[in-house]
Amino acid sequence: MIEITHLSQTFKQEWLAPLVDIATEAGNAIMAIYAKEDLGVVTKADDSPVTAADLASHRVIVARLAQLTPNIPVMSEESTDIDWQQRRHWQSYWLIDPLDGTKEFIKRNGEFTVNIAFIEGDKAVAGVVYAPVLDKCFYGELGCGAWLKHAGNQIELPKAKIKKPLVPRIVGSRSHASPGLETYLQEIGEHEMKSVGSSLKFCLLAEGEAEVYPRLGLTSEWDTAAAQAVLESAGGRVLQYDTHVRLNYNQKPDILNPYFIAYAPHWD
Repeated sequence: MIEITHLSQTFKQEWLAPLVDIATEAGNAIMAIYAKEDLGVVTKADDSPVTAADLASHRVIVARLAQLTPNIPVMSEESTDIDWQQRRHWQSYWLIDPLDGTKEFIKRNGEFTVNIAFIEGDKAVAGVVYAPVLDKCFYGELGCGAWLKHAGNQIELPKAKIKKPLVPRIVGSRSHASPGLETYLQEIGEHEMKSVGSSLKFCLLAEGEAEVYPRLGLTSEWDTAAAQAVLESAGGRVLQYDTHVRLNYNQKPDILNPYFIAYAPHWD
């Protein structure tokens, strides 16, 4: 028997359309619970919330990915018991956050997403980010491009040639402000500030609706991978704050990201 943890699989462009369908199906599962009075909220061991919608979305995505690519392993925020000694040998795998922005979901502000990324080596090479309340699905593959599907239309990202503004539009977390961000904002001087939940911050950059997303606080790899793939496929960058090298994946036992700065395609 072949050990699946040693299989290497290059992403296939024909997977993008099924991935959009999978994210949409997971979004529908989320919305079925979003419509209920009881969201099934419980607190995990790390004091973060999880809802019935997180778990419903997880089950949809894992089942559908098993049908699409049965030999490729999956790592999800809701299945974090995969040992480093196993996953360190993975040359490619799916990395998912079934419901990114659980706090936004509980607040019912619509700023939450389904995130599905494909990792090759240490890079997020393809990803889908679906915001079910907004009916927006962002997806892309490195070297092929990025797109936004909205209201039945497919738009290539960035939407148009964006003129670099005199004052940068900065996006930050709605629910996870950090002292480091305040220091960074003071250093860059005049700016416009937007607060947005979940991985939609990356997507605003990919659309050309903002220029910089500084994340000077903790995130996990499943929080960023899909949206990083979309942004970089659109021509943007996601760089580690201290080293200025690309944000990478599956290189250490823990799944916490270093601080990073994401830049829109038109911002250098």
